[in-house]
Order: sequence, then C-alpha cells, then structure tokens
Amino acid sequence: MIGKRMKALRLSLKVTQSALAKKLKVKPSAISQIESGKIRPSLDTILLLTKVCDVNLHWLITGRGPMWVNPQDSRRKTKDKLNKVRDFIHGELDVLTRNREQTQLAELLDIPVSGEIAAGPPVENFETYMEFLTIRRTMIRGVVEDYVCLRVNGSSMEPMVFNNDLVLIRQNQDWKQLAGQICALRIDGGITLKRLVMDEKEKMIILVSLNDEYQPLLINPEEHQDITLIGSLYYLMRKVS
Repeated sequence: MIGKRMKALRLSLKVTQSALAKKLKVKPSAISQIESGKIRPSLDTILLLTKVCDVNLHWLITGRGPMWVNPQDSRRKTKDKLNKVRDFIHGELDVLTRNREQTQLAELLDIPVSGEIAAGPPVENFETYMEFLTIRRTMIRGVVEDYVCLRVNGSSMEPMVFNNDLVLIRQNQDWKQLAGQICALRIDGGITLKRLVMDEKEKMIILVSLNDEYQPLLINPEEHQDITLIGSLYYLMRKVS
C-alpha cells in the first residue's frame, strides 16, 4: 500500500506528520489517513512528495526498487530541506510569541497610588506612593489622566470597600450626575470616600457610610472653605493574603 510506504518514508526521514503535511501543503489529518489506508493520496501529492523528498516514484507506487533516487545523497538533502522547514516554523513561532508578549505589555497601564483616602473622617494625605495599580487598558474609558488611584484607610465603607483596598476614582465634578454614587471628596484638605446624597431643599451635602456603625456626615457648603468633588468609584482592587 502506498500509505505504508509513505509512512516508511516519513519514519526514515524522522519527521512528524505535521512537518510532512506542511511540506506537501495538506492537513496533518490527511497524512494520518493516507498512512492508515483510509484514503489514497492525490496524484499532485504523490508528485510533490517525490520532488521535495527526492523519493523514487516507482518505489512509491509499486514498492519495487530503491526508496531514494540516489539513496545516500537524496536522504541527506531531504533531511536538510525538512530541517530548514522546521527552523523556519520555529522562527515564526518565536516572532509570534514575542509580538504577543509585547502586545500584552502595551495593553497594561501602571497608575500611581496618589495617597490615602479615608473610609471615616477625611484624612489630609494626597501624595504619590512608590506603588502602582496595574490594569488593562481596555478596563478604563477615556484617558488615564482622568483617573486617580488611592489606598483606603478605614472601615466605614464595609462590606463593599475594606481597609487597605486600592480604589480607582474616575474624576468628575458634576454633583448632580454623581448623586447617589460612591464618591471621593476633598473637604478642607482632607479626602474621604462616601456615598454622595444631595439635599437640594436644605442645601446640604450628606455623606453616607455603608457601615451602619458610622453616622452620616452632614455638610453645609457655606461652613467650609474647600469642598471639592473629585469623582466616583470606578474600580477597586483587594489583595488577598
């Protein structure tokens, strides 16, 4: 059977079905089916095999005569050709791997942690730490400059936000738009994280904790020199020990 002779040829060359299929421009499954006798190779495949492997066409079809056109030289030349194919494939795979790694790195963003934010009374701390929040570029909308990262200090926003969590704040100063959301605010130099409630009738700002042990903070804007809405909670990261 021609399939058995093709298998003998492949084993003599010490190549895989995939490598031979690549050279013959067919699927590896086709080589497997030919070798097992399930299908017969096309005439084009047979002629291409004799060309790329310098195999004796008469032997391939009838099983008579030598396997190789020139047994020693042809075997060496064919091995060299298939080795070049393998080297080319490995080289292409290396390039694809490097490109994929570079693409993944390009998709990552390092956002510096800009200080602490209180989950309790506001803390006066807004300086850059030597640490970063690393996220994928696709996780944020807009530009990275629209965001600020802060480390939580306190427990007033439990069970949603815990002490030492990193929170990513999307900067937005639209009070009406962010009403009802969890927001970061600067009050007289201190920064706090609370749910923002607007009492337009009384012209008061109510900062609500998620932890029932903390009372709401009632803020009269006229009694404070600095009340700034930084933005709303966009993302948080928690280290699991």
